[in-house]
Amino acid sequence: MPDNLFEIRQRINAAAETRKITRTMELVASSRLQRSKQQLAAFAPTLRHLEQASACLPETYFSPLPECCGKPAVLVFAGAKGLSGAYGTTLLRFAAERVPGAFILAVGSAAAAEYPDAQFCFGDDAPFPAFAQTLFNAAETLYQSGKASEVQLIYTKGYTPVTKRLFPLPEPASADAAEALILEPSPRALYPALYSAYARALLYEAHLQAYTAEQVARVAAMDHATRNAGDIINELQAEYNRIRQASITAEIIMVSGAANATGGD
Repeated sequence: MPDNLFEIRQRINAAAETRKITRTMELVASSRLQRSKQQLAAFAPTLRHLEQASACLPETYFSPLPECCGKPAVLVFAGAKGLSGAYGTTLLRFAAERVPGAFILAVGSAAAAEYPDAQFCFGDDAPFPAFAQTLFNAAETLYQSGKASEVQLIYTKGYTPVTKRLFPLPEPASADAAEALILEPSPRALYPALYSAYARALLYEAHLQAYTAEQVARVAAMDHATRNAGDIINELQAEYNRIRQASITAEIIMVSGAANATGGD
């Protein structure tokens, strides 16, 4: 086999292995996407009830801390590095306009790489209530200590980067729902628990939204990579067949020419 045919066959095999890998990664991302969508749907009623219950909290929970002169803080949910198309780049470009002069809490390896001097760096953990508690502890420490005047969340919802206030708590959409609530043993005793539960719910929901958007981008990127690998294989296979056919034709001509020369003698 000519050397160029051997090289083309090696490239075909390499492209085929790459296609297997990208297809597997697409299936993994698709499975994670379905699971995160189910988590979002299951958590939506809880978040809605906590948002309604937050209307019972005193105004102080929705106002900046008195005499707080710290700088703002932002939690940037940028996901894992690489293999998700423009997801991380788009989010970090959006965040670049909002992070100067702020404390940064980087969630995901992409954010950690972008902000090596971040106040806190967190890994690529999947959304989980325990992880939301870890994020809550870090953010509340900055806010309650007075170092941060406010805490904002930056994440991707659907296909669009968004911001949401975490501390002080965002104003409830309506105070009417609070009138129908009964808080036991008493509202005052439940304020701290309700405050922390609602803040953790906001963090968990933001992480779920960001993770879902990341998996959507990863599925699309891996599907595109799989299709590209298939196109490369088809092109290389066509080139391989053309060269192989030319080689066979040349061999036939040589045999035919030798036969004619022998017969002529």
